[in-house]
Amino acid sequence: MTTLAIIGIGPRGLHALENLLINLSRANKHIQILAFEPCHEPGAGQVWYTNQSDANWTNISERALKNLEGRQEIHYRDRLIEGFPSYHEWINFAQSDKAPDTFPPRKQLGRYLHERYESLTKSLEHDSFQLINSKVERIEFKQQQLQVLTKDNSYICDDALITIGHQPTELSKQIKEWKAHAKAHQNINTFEDCYPLSQFESIKNQKHLNIGIRGFGLAMIDVMRDLVTNSFGTFRVVDPSTFKTQYISNAAQHLKLIPFSLDGLPMAPKPLNKHIDDWFKPTDEELNYFKTELEAVSRTQIKVSSLDFLTIPISKIAARVFVELKSEAMNHDLNQKQIETLILEWLDDSETKHHLFQDNSSTYNTIKSYIQMALGLESISLDYCIGQVWRHCQPTLYKSFSHAQLDEAIIEKGIALDEESKRFSYGPPVESMQQILALVDANILSLDYVNDPDIELNDKGWQLENAQQQTIQIDIMINSVLDAPKLLEVTAPIITNLIHNDLIEPIHSKLGIDTKPNAYVITEENNEDIPIAVLGRLSKGSVIGVDAILECFGPRIKDWAEAYVNQLGS
Repeated sequence: MTTLAIIGIGPRGLHALENLLINLSRANKHIQILAFEPCHEPGAGQVWYTNQSDANWTNISERALKNLEGRQEIHYRDRLIEGFPSYHEWINFAQSDKAPDTFPPRKQLGRYLHERYESLTKSLEHDSFQLINSKVERIEFKQQQLQVLTKDNSYICDDALITIGHQPTELSKQIKEWKAHAKAHQNINTFEDCYPLSQFESIKNQKHLNIGIRGFGLAMIDVMRDLVTNSFGTFRVVDPSTFKTQYISNAAQHLKLIPFSLDGLPMAPKPLNKHIDDWFKPTDEELNYFKTELEAVSRTQIKVSSLDFLTIPISKIAARVFVELKSEAMNHDLNQKQIETLILEWLDDSETKHHLFQDNSSTYNTIKSYIQMALGLESISLDYCIGQVWRHCQPTLYKSFSHAQLDEAIIEKGIALDEESKRFSYGPPVESMQQILALVDANILSLDYVNDPDIELNDKGWQLENAQQQTIQIDIMINSVLDAPKLLEVTAPIITNLIHNDLIEPIHSKLGIDTKPNAYVITEENNEDIPIAVLGRLSKGSVIGVDAILECFGPRIKDWAEAYVNQLGS
């Protein structure tokens, strides 16, 4: 019997298994499936596991999870695999357009994912499905078969699907220096990764600590929230309509958190509710236009030297949205064409100056203004508008720009521009940004060093110095900057061995694995068809938008399952 290995059973691996069984059932074909997952909650995986801190919030609203659809009944090998409800059905979701969006802890979504996995596999026979709670360390391709090796065993398979998520990469020079510095001195410490948050239990209740946090994004917020929700205090929302928050101390702690990044720019929160979010929503006609313009270039081998095919259509959409905001937008006397030109300038250079763009001279005031915009209580700046429009356009962008037939450098530039947009398009909930302000007001979190401070190592730890020549001493450093999926920097044995054996290669030196639209790998070094498919974060470059939870349940998984089953013999 044909054997398939699915390596990684997080959300993406779960949905791949679902679609595989659906397509096998339709084709009346049977195979043996070996599922490799080292985490003890398949379906949830390491990101969504249910025994994690409440400080880890989802960054997608429950309203937006309407597209996390349920699973149909499957009849496979004379067995009935019951269906499973959509996320909205599972939580009995109901919300008015003006009610604030909710962002639950990640472990809640993890419970949904793990239950969905359990309901899928409980009816499968052992001879057709086996879960192996081990990490795959190596895959070898010999005599048209794959040998999948874990620490203790090896398994022979005909095909493999790799759906693993975030993998460790080579530490940066800076982090290596910090780790060596901490090792050489007592009473200081460096955390090279901010997850899991449980590793901070030993420090969160200490009385006198200055903690530096490298990074000023979503992971920093998780770390911040976990460290201050402790024996000495907690957050309290004092105005539910705006999520205005205070930090309530019940004992003196003398804790100071000092985040910093290369540009010091804060994230902008998502709109409070559907009513405000709809201000920024493109029409169906605009999204079709955007799709057509993208695919006219990305689906051909037209030589292009710029991202005009992407930035021009999105600037037209964002300009129309901004003009139609009318009194809700910052006051101006520009026409739509002039706004469009200004947007193009900003997309080319985010430091473009104009009174319609948010003034970032004060980080605290910038956060406060973005919160007010998200609440619909302050005139919308053009940069905030562009970011929210971009978010609505992202599903179309991700579908139409994946597997683009373009020069690798252009693909890399397009991905870099989408990454830059995430300060707005992947923005946190309003409540998270209100928590940052509450901690600044409580003199616990400092924004004084947020913009690329000078860092000097000394016997007491680290000294940060800002542009105003103010200094602060740091006891502990936490790295909250998540590694980019640069294939050539990944240190996980499964990946390094695949590269060494010429079974995978990157689409670009800064990106991930080169794959076909059906997810199977492309290699120039090996002329044979390699029976390895890759879905997810490590294929970034071939596909984009790989990090979003909804992408784990998107069309690329269906495309792989159909392609795999179609090539099976009768």
